Amino acid sequence: MTGKVILKGIEGPIKGRVFEFDQHDTFLFGRSKANCHAHIPKDMFVSRHHFILEANPPDARIRDLGSRNGTIVNGVKYDGRAVDETPEEGAQRRYPEVDLEDGDVITVGNNKLQVTVQLPPACEQCGTPIPESELTAAQTPAGLWCPSCRHRLRTRERTPTVVERMCCQQCGKDVSVEIGPGRRGDYVCQVCRTSVESDPMGLLQQLMSQAAADVPTTTLPIAGYEIGEKLGQGGMGAVYLAHRNSDGSPVAIKVMLSKIAVDAPARDGFLREADVTRQLKHPNIVQFLESGSSGGAFYFVMEYCSGGSLSDLMDKFPEGLEEQRAGDLMLQVLRGLEHAHGMNVVHRDLKPENILLNQSSQGWIAKVSDFGLSKNFQKAGFSGMTATGSYSGTYPYMPREQLTNFKYIQPVSDIWSIGATFYKLLCGQLPREFSPGKDPMEVILHGPIVPLRERKSQIPEQVARVIDRAVAKETKDRFQTAAEMRQALARAIQ
Repeated sequence: MTGKVILKGIEGPIKGRVFEFDQHDTFLFGRSKANCHAHIPKDMFVSRHHFILEANPPDARIRDLGSRNGTIVNGVKYDGRAVDETPEEGAQRRYPEVDLEDGDVITVGNNKLQVTVQLPPACEQCGTPIPESELTAAQTPAGLWCPSCRHRLRTRERTPTVVERMCCQQCGKDVSVEIGPGRRGDYVCQVCRTSVESDPMGLLQQLMSQAAADVPTTTLPIAGYEIGEKLGQGGMGAVYLAHRNSDGSPVAIKVMLSKIAVDAPARDGFLREADVTRQLKHPNIVQFLESGSSGGAFYFVMEYCSGGSLSDLMDKFPEGLEEQRAGDLMLQVLRGLEHAHGMNVVHRDLKPENILLNQSSQGWIAKVSDFGLSKNFQKAGFSGMTATGSYSGTYPYMPREQLTNFKYIQPVSDIWSIGATFYKLLCGQLPREFSPGKDPMEVILHGPIVPLRERKSQIPEQVARVIDRAVAKETKDRFQTAAEMRQALARAIQ
């Protein structure tokens, strides 16, 4: 457990209400009864969706959603649209994120909420238990420090930090606050302890060496494998081509870097959860071979797919893939998804980059990758802010309920994401319009979904009807299972 974030209403209609977050979650505040966790129907100063708060204890971040009157934190107003702007015009720009601290006060209209951050009675860095009697002694004007390793547990600064979004290019950590103005050239990421230009595999080598000091420095960072070229990189880490020493077989090794200090119980729990993925044995799911960790670095050894990703294939066909060829790939993906959902495993991050391809004598074989890894990494809280600080590659394939019902994502949410993936595969465009500069949160919450045949009229009506149902805004209007969608798509293609 990394602590708890508590919101308590102290003034206005919200007074007396308490919202607690002991794991990664989102919180919407506004007038909308359908989507807001705090529904304030009669305050004229509150917008339909006023702000979103993301909690990943002990951290919390808030962002105004283009409200008419803005969101006030400790007396400072953060954006809100101009008096002469319509909601549609105000949504054309992205609003700043504000990192919250213990004791901060959020004001919206007649409502005030106080933020309380409860830290676990142990050092996040070294895990040393800290009795309550020692907490006071450890406090300094700069904050609270571990009496053992001198790690700063929590700053007592009350002024929130406005985040100008910037992430470490290697491990993906949001370093916006740490960098500050004028420090971009010499900043060392506090997660991977390397400059932003460095390679995350270098970190893993260093960590593995430190974890086994009696091993010669010439030993490979992951025993039994020879690490080769980088295949790709995302928000949580990077993927490398490697070869197994025992037989020379190629494998892919994914390195995921935590954005928080991870203690041994949390690390072991995550690896046990990730090991469930090993049970997913299906021709259309990338085979999971083994996993391990060192410090804040986790590695996963997986089957290597030589054909790249569906995203790479889309780049070659910018106006969409021919329906028959696309249909075969889509049915394969749905078979893999059906198998995973049958074992109660939800992906939570389906997108073209996570559909890999292998070449066979029969043609391309599609395989879903990262099953359970991204979801469990987020659920464990290791990944930092993935809603307010999400990476641009994820937003276009994110269903609305991933903002409004973060903790309880179900298979029907995977249906939306895979439907959006197929939508782009067929026509080269997305079901929602993400215009440059437009707040992606606003698009996900309110943006219309364009019927597929309005994008590309040549697509057969029966096929378009299946895809349109998959990306329906309301979960009740979609296919509820991958099996149901696969059967409907097979009939439409025939």
